[in-house]
Amino acid sequence: MRHERQALSLWLSLAIALFLASLAAAWMLLGVGAEAAADRGDSGGFALATAGLAVLFSVAVWAIVKVTVLSPAKRLAVDLGAIAHGERRHSVDLDRHAHLPALAEAANGLAQKLGAARAQVGAAVAAATAATENEKARLAAILNDLHEGVVVCNWKHQVVLYNQIALGLLHVAGEMGLGRPLFGLVAKEPVLHILDVLTHRPESGLGSAPFVTGTTDGRSLLQGRMSLVRTSSARAAAEPADASAGDGRSEITGYVITFNDVTESVSALARRDAALRRIIEALRGPVQRLNDPASDPALAARDISEALERAATDYRSLLTGWWPMTDIHSADLFDFVIRRLDNSGLKVNMTGLPVWLHGDSHTLVLALEALLKRIAEGTGAAEFDVGAEADGRHGWICVTWRGGRVDDDSLVAWQKIRISPALGGMTVRDVMRHHTREDLIEERVGERVTLRIALSLGREGQDRVDLAEKLPPRPEFFDFNLLAQAPAGDLGQVGLRALTYVVFDTETTGLKPTQGDQVVSLAAVRVVNGRILTGETFNRIINPGRAIPPDSVKFHGITDEMVVDKPPLTVVLPQFKAYAADAVLVAHNAAFDLKFIRMREAECGVAFDNRVLDTMLLSAFVDGTPENQSLDAIAERYGITLTDRHTALGDSLVTAAVLLRLIDGLEAKGISTLDQAMTTLNMTMELHNRGLAFN
Repeated sequence: MRHERQALSLWLSLAIALFLASLAAAWMLLGVGAEAAADRGDSGGFALATAGLAVLFSVAVWAIVKVTVLSPAKRLAVDLGAIAHGERRHSVDLDRHAHLPALAEAANGLAQKLGAARAQVGAAVAAATAATENEKARLAAILNDLHEGVVVCNWKHQVVLYNQIALGLLHVAGEMGLGRPLFGLVAKEPVLHILDVLTHRPESGLGSAPFVTGTTDGRSLLQGRMSLVRTSSARAAAEPADASAGDGRSEITGYVITFNDVTESVSALARRDAALRRIIEALRGPVQRLNDPASDPALAARDISEALERAATDYRSLLTGWWPMTDIHSADLFDFVIRRLDNSGLKVNMTGLPVWLHGDSHTLVLALEALLKRIAEGTGAAEFDVGAEADGRHGWICVTWRGGRVDDDSLVAWQKIRISPALGGMTVRDVMRHHTREDLIEERVGERVTLRIALSLGREGQDRVDLAEKLPPRPEFFDFNLLAQAPAGDLGQVGLRALTYVVFDTETTGLKPTQGDQVVSLAAVRVVNGRILTGETFNRIINPGRAIPPDSVKFHGITDEMVVDKPPLTVVLPQFKAYAADAVLVAHNAAFDLKFIRMREAECGVAFDNRVLDTMLLSAFVDGTPENQSLDAIAERYGITLTDRHTALGDSLVTAAVLLRLIDGLEAKGISTLDQAMTTLNMTMELHNRGLAFN
């Protein structure tokens, strides 16, 4: 191809040379003709012919130049412009520019160098961008891991960066946001004063300075520390900046403030000072009377004893005011304990519904670990149940085992166990008093002994409950033929409390399985001997193979991005079958969940022939009314605390708690075996269907 372009270029050059040679010959002939015309005396006609021939030659020359030079040059210019302003094109077509081969090849050489330069610049930009993103991510992680609120402001006192702690500290006073004024959140004068100290007195050598301010609504007292943000120029490093200079030489671009909420700390200090004053005032009189021979020493001693008792009470109350606390999910708390006891030879089962507690998770974990080991030593027990309960605004940690009653001396000794030498010899009793000042409470039911530790409930769990209750309940699904079951044989005579249950729930893309809706989450919890084994759960997110509608995401929070790398139901359903084994399956509005499962059984290669109980229908029988049998309504009737509502695992746990309450109700009505419960279920289902027929 290259040789062909060279040949074409050679022929074009020869054609142009021949044309020019012809032109020269023509001019020579014209000269000869002009002499002949002069001899004949016909110079006017010859001049006219000469002019016409000159015009003809000029047009021919212009046409040749345009075809061979100008048009190819214009096409080459267009292609070069596309290369210069485009991103993917890096060369011109040499065949397209065969009239100017040398110029086209030179242009390609430049284009290749331009492409290489662009690639290098792009790689450098990508590397710099990645490094910047890494630095941003590292900075964000550092800021969010800090226990202090961090706010960065520019010289106009506008917020340019903040972390989540600062958002929690300051949002109550106003709207926190990038570009918003700091002084809409905190008092202005203390900030300006400390800024003045740092910028106008460089001789002090202060790199940062503390100050105290308050939120604009007066609800919180904040302890802050300010540092200036300076540019990294050599001049800034060599000499102090003058932020007040008006000549543009200032090297200060803003400032950083770290915040701590000291409202409770200051309040605790004030209460401590008040307690000390009360002690001094209460002891002054009795001590003076002891030096008076006329006074009654016994009366003075009694007054001193009462004053010391009041001081001890005040001290215990002060302990709970300053210890660092946060909301804790009981399942996380117990999981930490179980992992710490992994190699101790003790078996610890997490039971009951999770509860949001408020406390110091570290010392609670250490206290529970030490307490379980001491109980094992003192009683010989090797297996324990740990769970949490909620009672109004009060919470409990319950440790249960099989054994004899614990004497008072053992209870006192267990509370004196030191949990860690790193915490100044703190004991289990100290941990409990930091939280609620309550001692251990021992209870015995049959062969099971329970120690209860009092705690406060966390607000996070309460906030989540309020949010979940705003969502409407899932509608009932009336394909009750899915629940038609024969008697359970030998299993049917087993008592309801002795059965093993797997309580499950699904979250789906929608409510119409026959129209393509699929399961996006499947979760379950095991119930054994009347205990919800929170530590033995099944929880899977599933790729449904279709988009998840926003109206469904609003309920369960599972988005398309969350399921991209998750397994399909064909993988998860056999796993769930292995988890459920031969246990009795339990669900609320079970026909809904079973419809989604039964439609995919053949494809997944499994068959769920387990017995099934529906808490919605059982509740209608126990309560005597088919109305308002939503899971939320039943839980409210039985006083069951809702956590993580509208998630498959959260709903499974709530349904498990409802099941245990319903077993109590069924037994009260003389129904104590599985066959009896299934007969009751079938009767209630028939009555439910008949009621629908008349509506």
